[in-house]
Amino acid sequence: MKRTLIAASVALLSSTAMADDHQQPNIIYVIGDGMGFEYISAYRYAMSDLETKELAETQFDHYLTGAALTYPEDDTWVTDSAASATALATGEKSYNGAIGMDNDKTSLKTVMEYAKQSGYATGSVSTSQINHATPASFFSHHPSRYEYNEIADLMGQQIVDGNASFDVILGGGQQYFIRADKNWAELIEQQGMRVIQDMQMLDQVEQAPVMGLFAQKGLPHAIDEGKESLAKMTSSALRLLDNEDKPFALMIEGSQIDWCGHANDIACAVHEMDSLNKALEVVNEYIENNPNTLFVMTADHSTGGLTIGRDGEYAWYSDRVMKIEHSIAYMKEKLLAMDSDQWASFVADAVNAELTQEYTDELAMAAEQHGEDREDALHKALAYITADITGTGWTTSGHTGVDVPVYATGPNSDQFRGYMNNTELGQRLIEIVK
Repeated sequence: MKRTLIAASVALLSSTAMADDHQQPNIIYVIGDGMGFEYISAYRYAMSDLETKELAETQFDHYLTGAALTYPEDDTWVTDSAASATALATGEKSYNGAIGMDNDKTSLKTVMEYAKQSGYATGSVSTSQINHATPASFFSHHPSRYEYNEIADLMGQQIVDGNASFDVILGGGQQYFIRADKNWAELIEQQGMRVIQDMQMLDQVEQAPVMGLFAQKGLPHAIDEGKESLAKMTSSALRLLDNEDKPFALMIEGSQIDWCGHANDIACAVHEMDSLNKALEVVNEYIENNPNTLFVMTADHSTGGLTIGRDGEYAWYSDRVMKIEHSIAYMKEKLLAMDSDQWASFVADAVNAELTQEYTDELAMAAEQHGEDREDALHKALAYITADITGTGWTTSGHTGVDVPVYATGPNSDQFRGYMNNTELGQRLIEIVK
């Protein structure tokens, strides 16, 4: 199955003009983790003016070129982030959980490794930890995405061995790189790569290489504290890579669209989309000033089975979505630290809506539970309340197998038009940087 569309890919590559051999294009590869078409629709409606009925223009509008399949190398049709990132990074299908490896657990060379070999500077920006499935699949090789310490070790060892496949890597993950048994931050700095743990220090970094670890795990959700984080990191990465006096390849991941989808948290998801939109504003400004830049954007899969509308009602209340002030994760943490008789009042304030008896009953039933059961029941109650108030539907807490959008502009962007397999994106980018 994995080679079904390869012949067509090669034919298209051979028939499409490449960039000037003497001036390889910069590559900006954006992945909205979990971002199916429905997330873009939800974001657009949430940003639109209900009074004038004027639809909001977003950065997602400019470069839509097609759609991509996402299935992994098995018979499930539903991918995880690791298998899909591996496909996007290497041009090969693999099993769910694979980090830069094929079904036989053999390492696959990634677009970033090809780029580095061809003299490119390389980098990654993500709102997850930098050793999470997507960034890890571009810069390392491991049979299981869940062995975060081991993946951190692989990434750290690259630098200690003097053959790092990245020049700039920004995101979270302090607890994996700074451990009692191994302090990679110290070892990495001894090899000449600067390690910073405060995002505000990015402005003081004048040149690569640099590793930014800005949270223990993932960064805060955009709706809570991380509104500008992705744009800030993107701007800094572009500045540092542009200073390298060579072409660069940068992967940018809006990681937590997926996390909000898993949580069935519509307000959280919309704000993560806004975070990515702000990063795309930075990217578009760079492209305007540097036209020899190939921009490609897609999603690894969609998450949650999001529907705009639920329970047979022909309505979605975007204004109510935007009135919700916090993520479900934030609300749950606060609620678990207070007496349950305060829960209804806190939630009403957080969602800016009067709670019905049904909603208060949901919270009361969660309060009767203990330990992890209480946490799970409270999460389900909050997901139900926020979805019901806003008219949002969810079919799963996992991924779905639907097609995802593809965007492209710049040199060679005609190679990313139409309906394709996700592996084709990786294959074509590899051919461009080789």
